Amino acid sequence: MNDVTSETKPDPNFAFRTDGYAWFVVLMLCLAAIISFIDRQIISLLVDPIKEDLGISDTQVSLLQGFAFALFYSAAAIPMGRLVDSKNRKTIILAGMVLWSIATTICGLAKVFWQLFIARMMVGVGEATLSPAGFSMLADYFPRKSLTRALSVFTGSSFLGTGIALLVGGFVISKMTEIGPVDMGLLGTIRPWQMTFLIVSIPGLIFALIVWLLVREPPRLGTPTPKTASHTDEALSLGQAWQYLVDHNTVILPVVFGFTFLTVAMFSVSAWVPAYFMRTHGMTAGEIGSIFGLYFVTLGSAGVVTGGLFSDWLKGRGYNDSNMRAGFISALLATPFLATFTLVPDKDLSLILLAPVVFFGTMPFGTGPSALPLIVPNRLRGQMVAIYLLVANVIGQGGGPFLVAVFTDYVLGDPNLIRYSISVVCPTVMLIGAAILFYGKKPYAEHIRKIDAELA
Repeated sequence: MNDVTSETKPDPNFAFRTDGYAWFVVLMLCLAAIISFIDRQIISLLVDPIKEDLGISDTQVSLLQGFAFALFYSAAAIPMGRLVDSKNRKTIILAGMVLWSIATTICGLAKVFWQLFIARMMVGVGEATLSPAGFSMLADYFPRKSLTRALSVFTGSSFLGTGIALLVGGFVISKMTEIGPVDMGLLGTIRPWQMTFLIVSIPGLIFALIVWLLVREPPRLGTPTPKTASHTDEALSLGQAWQYLVDHNTVILPVVFGFTFLTVAMFSVSAWVPAYFMRTHGMTAGEIGSIFGLYFVTLGSAGVVTGGLFSDWLKGRGYNDSNMRAGFISALLATPFLATFTLVPDKDLSLILLAPVVFFGTMPFGTGPSALPLIVPNRLRGQMVAIYLLVANVIGQGGGPFLVAVFTDYVLGDPNLIRYSISVVCPTVMLIGAAILFYGKKPYAEHIRKIDAELA
């Protein structure tokens, strides 16, 4: 079958497109995302040894987990989005993979806080290429009726990557701890947490070559570019992109900020849950890494895909606000578990309550980012996804871990009370996000109805 899209005429330059190959591209992008999240999230298992060796606080660790990565990831996403809207997207992804892999290697060579901070910044810059380029490519490979499903699988791979980071990371850390510090000559003594960074940096370099050989750049199809664009082969200017955002702010801003606040909660969970179980219940990094990692591999990935399927199911029953509605419902389901899982005294019960946190909390990741390609023109997709990443990562990945750390350090004043920080911060921001999505459901539905009518 070679049904390119239901909205456009077949492109003779897209003859290589089949349903099977389109899903193969999804698979390749998923593997790239898994590798990126391993490099991004491995630090959550290394909190205490990094604190001990570098002599830093929880707040400084949160800067390494969040702002050092997220700020530059987000800042780079805007120019990356413009490149994505006009240049070869596969080449952009490859360059990013090489950069973030080398930066992860540098993380493993860091000796002081500022060196690790700068290396984390560069990881963020490299990884800023993948989502805008990947979303844009898949929006050309899939018709609108199945795009949410494809993008939810791609987004879900990030949680699979988080889970693998915890599983593999816990194993690697345990083995490196058994070996102990290693004298590497000119590089000096490499400690177990540093060696962990060095090991996980290798797959990205190898996989970049595989992507180059097997993935093809698609022609640009789908939603037409507005008449304000100067040429159909060019991205909209920043001024034109800004004007489109202003003209459609009641549609786009609730998507961006509503789902962003949901990410705050889940980035906080992924950053601090290992530390919570190690400090409160005496688990080792290997123990909680294997359990929490398995949660993300299974429940997290299933949650994101389920969110996309749930959105498609709602759409099929006439809900034009399906993406927003699915995110809102998922947030309400996750909130009570977020508020209670760290407060129960029993470790096993806490782990049981964590399971629905991961499942329901990740469902919005399958419906949120995929809302944007459905409501913006082709030559604006990369920039709008970049704007979403800017907000979601500065507020979400940067702010989430930071809010929990600040609450722990400056409100509670005791790192061993992190359980209360999680139980206060996470459900609060989750409900804020749900309220924004509820507000944005009506204008979003009207905009989708208008676009569907234009493409009919």
